[in-house]
Parts: sequence; structure tokens; C-alpha cells
Amino acid sequence: MRLRLLISLGVAVFFIWHAVEQFSIQSGGLAGVFASVWFVFALLVVGGNLSALLHERYKKKNGAVETSTILESRSKGDQTRGRLRA
Repeated sequence: MRLRLLISLGVAVFFIWHAVEQFSIQSGGLAGVFASVWFVFALLVVGGNLSALLHERYKKKNGAVETSTILESRSKGDQTRGRLRA
């Protein structure tokens, strides 16, 4: 998952780098609105990827249990309880 986040972050930064040359926020009308909204969205993408990378490090550092592991253990527990009742 870390590789996917790094690739997404790199692509987003690459798009922003190219967009700075193409878009002009100072231009009026619809073009300026589009450029502003595009940059805000791109910065949200970068922020989300950075947040996910930091959260992944935090989970590894604190030894947090993955959600899939919890769900698997719950489903195994439900199957066992069902067999005991029957």
C-alpha cells in the first residue's frame, strides 16, 4: 500500500508542477474559477496521500491491528458460535 501512496503522491505533485505553467489563477471568468478549484482539489489529493502515509507509519509504530484481521476473527467467531448452538 505504501508504494501505491508514493506513486499517487508523485503523480499529483507532477500534475501540480505542470499545471502551474498552464493555469492562471489571476485570469478572470470561468478560467480563473476552474484553475482555483483544480489547485484546491490537487492540494487535497496531496494532503490525503501524505496523511495516509503518516497514518500507516503510526499504525506500524504502535502495533495497531489491521481491520481485515479483526473482521476475519469476528467471522470465525460467529461460525464457531453457530456450530455450538446447533
